[in-house]
Amino acid sequence: MVGPVPFQLEGDILSVLDQRHLPHRVIYRKARNAFDVARLIRKMVVRGAPMIAIVSAYGLYLQALRNRRNLRKGWEALKNSRPTAVNLHNVLREVFPLVESNVPAKDLLEFARTVENRERRINEAIGRWGVSLFERPLRVLTYCNTGMWATIYPGTALGIIRFAHRKKLVRHVYVPETSPYMQGSRLTAYEMQLEGISYSVIPDNHIPFVMERGMVDIAIVGADRITSDNYVFNKIGTLSVALAAKRFGIPFVVAAPSTTFQNAPYSSDIPIEKRDDVPREDYLYYAFDITPPDLIYAIVSEEGIRKVTSPDL
Repeated sequence: MVGPVPFQLEGDILSVLDQRHLPHRVIYRKARNAFDVARLIRKMVVRGAPMIAIVSAYGLYLQALRNRRNLRKGWEALKNSRPTAVNLHNVLREVFPLVESNVPAKDLLEFARTVENRERRINEAIGRWGVSLFERPLRVLTYCNTGMWATIYPGTALGIIRFAHRKKLVRHVYVPETSPYMQGSRLTAYEMQLEGISYSVIPDNHIPFVMERGMVDIAIVGADRITSDNYVFNKIGTLSVALAAKRFGIPFVVAAPSTTFQNAPYSSDIPIEKRDDVPREDYLYYAFDITPPDLIYAIVSEEGIRKVTSPDL
């Protein structure tokens, strides 16, 4: 792995990379308990569904070290920090018996390390499966940031791109800015530089045009939640990528770990977060949108590639 680490446990303090300042400044924020971690998640210091789940697990360990009486409240604070991203809720559900049973803090540390290592193995498997989509060198369009700061190295969608690049199967990567936080132009572009992958940053409103011009062969994105009937909740703007890809006959692929899947179908009751820390007070900014299965060519997880539809090629 090349580049600043997403977090580091130093004794009883978790140092979390402040992604809001990349690539220009590398700043770490200190978390001493679960409430600190929840605050960092809400403020977008740390982002990406798998990474949020990982640091939350470490936050529970810190809470058990400092004030076990508030462990359940810390668990609830983490649960309320991001309602849409399902990885967090899956991990919190998994750890709940430990929270309730008064286990030693070291058991929660072991759980956190297990979650981190599991996500790393999952991402490596996603990358290996995803490479099989590249029968020849392809021009790729990705979206937002799905790499080593959002998931864990090597990433989900970016993990596939990394693995394909190593096999010389990536001709070029188009990186939409992903406004207003610019996760594409700040984070994904930075990862492309670190990996030595040929790329171009494009404004978000260029996505349909570069596809219409025949400049894109495949679109690969991540996900924050996938329902059992293959509705994909992801960074706002993902639906626009999928619609354009469908219109121009480009395979639209979603890469996500099994921890991003929920065991229930789509429901309008699933919360969609709105951001309030936006550049202007008159912004209406949803954090996520929903891509229906008829726009999705395939979903890649650590278990393999599941074809959802056929691309109109």
